[in-house]
Order: sequence, then structure tokens, then C-alpha cells
Amino acid sequence: MSVSKREKYSVKDLLNDLKKIEPSPSVLSKIGTELIYFEWSCCESELGSDHAVTKHLGDLLEFAQSGFEKRLVSGEFWRAKDTPRSALNEFAKGRPDEFLSHTLRRAPDYIYGLLKQAAKSRKKEIKEYKKVQRKIKKEIKADPDNPELWNQLRLLLWITGDYAESSKAFQTAKKLGWTSDATYLVAL
Repeated sequence: MSVSKREKYSVKDLLNDLKKIEPSPSVLSKIGTELIYFEWSCCESELGSDHAVTKHLGDLLEFAQSGFEKRLVSGEFWRAKDTPRSALNEFAKGRPDEFLSHTLRRAPDYIYGLLKQAAKSRKKEIKEYKKVQRKIKKEIKADPDNPELWNQLRLLLWITGDYAESSKAFQTAKKLGWTSDATYLVAL
């Protein structure tokens, strides 16, 4: 989960470092708020809202602040191969080189510090969610036919990086009748 210090950061460098961290929605949202919004805002004022880099930074901002979480909560990430890394790869796929090679304006030390903090937050988050995971497993033992509990377990397993078990929990939740339309969980 370590990230390398760089002399400059491009969008592609940022995405590659985020893949190493395997961010949860909350960690990625923080990066969106503290870094991507600034970059998008600078590009919008300097290049204009119609410029390709500005548009793609806007897409990245939306993905970081809400799109990633929505896809997870709605059940789009349910297979063992659906990881934060694969979601970031999918986001970058087909994006123009002009966007991916765009040098971020924030100071490299600031970006590096933010990424180090994100990695630290991610480790702490995994530890905390594993505790919650144990509680949900106890609840499932008491109520094994509850699709909402299985869905909650799926999300906890996914966030802690256990993608294969998360996929199994999702399949169980679906068998028991879970749907994204009927769930009471709307965000993490």
C-alpha cells in the first residue's frame, strides 16, 4: 500500500498510486474533495469548461465523490474481480492521453502527503470494518435468511479487500431476494 514520491504528478500517476492504495469510497471521496476538485477548478478557469482535460477531470471528480460509491452500493461491484483497482482501470480506459498525461497543479509534496494519508486511513478503515464484519456475521447466524444482512456483509468484505467472499455474500443476498431498488442502504 505504499506510494512513491514523485517530482510531478500526472493524472495517470495519481490513478496508478490510487490503485496501490485500493481506496474505499470514503478514501476516494477525500481525494476528490482535497485534490481533484482543485485541479478541475483550475482547468475550468484556465482552459474553459469545454476543454477535454476539464471535462475528464469533471468525470473523475464525479466518480471520486459519488460514482464509485453508488456503483458499489447498487451491486455493480459484485464479482471477485471487481476491485477498486479494476474500477480505476475501467475509469481510465479510453480516456485521451491529453487527460491522462495532464500534470496536476498541486505541489508534488502536497499530493504525496495526501496519498500517504489516504494509505494510512485505508489501513485504519480496514481494521475498523473487520470489527463491524464480525458483528454482522453474528447477526447473520441469528437471522440467516435476511438479505439486507448479507448485503451489509458483502459491502464490509469488499471494503476490507476480501473480494471473493464479498462475491459469495452478494450471491447469497440475491438468492434471498436482495435488490438495489428495495434496499434501505443508500450510502456507506
